[in-house]
Amino acid sequence: MSIFSAKPYIFASVAVLVLAASGIATSLKQAPAAATTESSPWFDTNSNAAASRANLKEKVLSPTAVTKIQYLRSVVSPLISPSAPCGSGVVAPVLVGGSLYVITNAELSKYNPGTGALIWRAIPDPSFSLQYDSLAISGNLVIVGAETTGCVDPASLGEVFAFSASTGAPVWQTPLAFGGDSVIAQSFVVSTINAENNDTSVFDLSTGKFLWDTGGGCTQSANLVVAALVMTYGCDAQGNTLEARTLATGAIAWSLPGNWTIQRGDLSGTAGQHLYATNPSGTVVDLNPLTGQTGYSLSGAVNVLAVDAARVYATCGSQGFSICGYSIATGALEWQANVGTTIAAAADNVLYLDSGQALNAATGQLISTVWASPNRSRASAIAIGDGRIAVVSDPRVLDLLGLPGS
Repeated sequence: MSIFSAKPYIFASVAVLVLAASGIATSLKQAPAAATTESSPWFDTNSNAAASRANLKEKVLSPTAVTKIQYLRSVVSPLISPSAPCGSGVVAPVLVGGSLYVITNAELSKYNPGTGALIWRAIPDPSFSLQYDSLAISGNLVIVGAETTGCVDPASLGEVFAFSASTGAPVWQTPLAFGGDSVIAQSFVVSTINAENNDTSVFDLSTGKFLWDTGGGCTQSANLVVAALVMTYGCDAQGNTLEARTLATGAIAWSLPGNWTIQRGDLSGTAGQHLYATNPSGTVVDLNPLTGQTGYSLSGAVNVLAVDAARVYATCGSQGFSICGYSIATGALEWQANVGTTIAAAADNVLYLDSGQALNAATGQLISTVWASPNRSRASAIAIGDGRIAVVSDPRVLDLLGLPGS
């Protein structure tokens, strides 16, 4: 059963048209600025540098509380600059420390999620020739990863930018050949290059100083950090070899031959214990990130969607049109739900899907549909933190949902 009728979204759509014309982001429903009790660890577009897509500290939106979630307010992308080759809409929301950071039409914006008020806005690239896929927060730094857009010469350089989280002032920027996504791991920024060179580069977080790179892979690139090791690709006669490198120097700690595909990990810090990858025979397996030793396999798994402290969630079945929950301890299948999704986010024993459905993470049973409308497409981004959910299901608008009064 849907929590909302289409009525709130109809109201939001009308407001969006008015606000977009003025380029102002604001609250569609005023509410107190506070009302959260949990400090969010969702400091990265994928929750952490291991791409776990799981907020392990969220304790506000429990399975019981999910039935009370409602639409709160929206923030709206400013109008596309006349000089922009093309717009990128709203991407890469991050809820952390009581603030909302998000890219809105190639501009970096910080909002008060309790009111929808804009705190500051910065323009990383005044030529608007880059597209942005990742944000990461560390202390008072906001790290933005950019790559070339199809609207400009593909030979254009990408960039990694650092801004002050408190003021939006630029701190440093570093060019990348062809650009890519960036994540933060300890005191390092790890960036991928998503073009012919297929490279992973590492920079000093505080200064942006280049430290090392892989010098090119085979046919793919990766920027996953699990257990403080950077997971990258090498190349042999069969395709992509899997390599784990130390953060500080890039020295290879271990490698596995054959055509591997890196998927997700559990934790990017030293406590990380699980790396999920598809092996050369096409099976998703659990690797020890410190040694590369294979543990269990995930029977029927295709794409790993999220990893929390109890389970691994993946598309499964012959066509990958179902979702399966597996024990993180043993890899045993615990449940299978006949629903489809391309992205998911886990928090406090709830698994959120791009359709707006919220599943009980322990059983796979549907709890509620927390966002849905005939006028909305599936979400392109979901982030959970500080007792709120940030959802992008319209390229112009980010919706915030949560408990009443938050």
